[in-house]
Amino acid sequence: MLPDGRCDIILRYNERRPDDLVLCVTGPATQAYTVHYEAGDIWIGLRLRPHNAALIWHENIAQAANRVLRGPDALALVPGLAKIDPQQMTAAHFADVLGTLPGPKHSMGVEMRLHRALDVLHASGGRLRMENLAAILKCSARHLSRMFQSNIGLSPKTYAQLVQFHRTLKLINQHQLSISAAAHEGGYSDHTHLARTFRRFGGFSPSDIPADLSLPALFV
Repeated sequence: MLPDGRCDIILRYNERRPDDLVLCVTGPATQAYTVHYEAGDIWIGLRLRPHNAALIWHENIAQAANRVLRGPDALALVPGLAKIDPQQMTAAHFADVLGTLPGPKHSMGVEMRLHRALDVLHASGGRLRMENLAAILKCSARHLSRMFQSNIGLSPKTYAQLVQFHRTLKLINQHQLSISAAAHEGGYSDHTHLARTFRRFGGFSPSDIPADLSLPALFV
């Protein structure tokens, strides 16, 4: 799985063993990871938009990056799911329960600024410098960093790098750009910079992208 800075709530079970259910809650990922599965596995889940991560992780969001909680630990974060029969659970149930959770304790102004920051980063393909983003939002770089860490669980720079990585990966994998052209269009200084980023976030080189790679759909 490729990281995209979002959190997931997932119920996993096997149709051959319907009573063997495992609830998982993931933090915002910045590292690629392997998911092992077997025949008959079924996954039901909900992927949160980045700014909603604190709905689940609350004050622990700043320490949630690359963490995965399972079973009772996951249920402790979303206790409302305990009222639903796991064998009847659907993605709609996840959404309903999340809708009852108290939102982050910040002002409407902060929420609007956070939405604006994400929109700008995605529109720029992650290529925007953080001081320029702070200027667009009319806030300090320190406030920008604090806003991301307390709501998304990542620094704005790391989140921008993930957006940049995904955009450049799609330029190569889907739009068939050459690696050098994609590096230039993606905003990387050179091939070494691009290769280092691909290794960090994907675990592969730009010239050795897995053939069966499934790209998550980043929200815009």
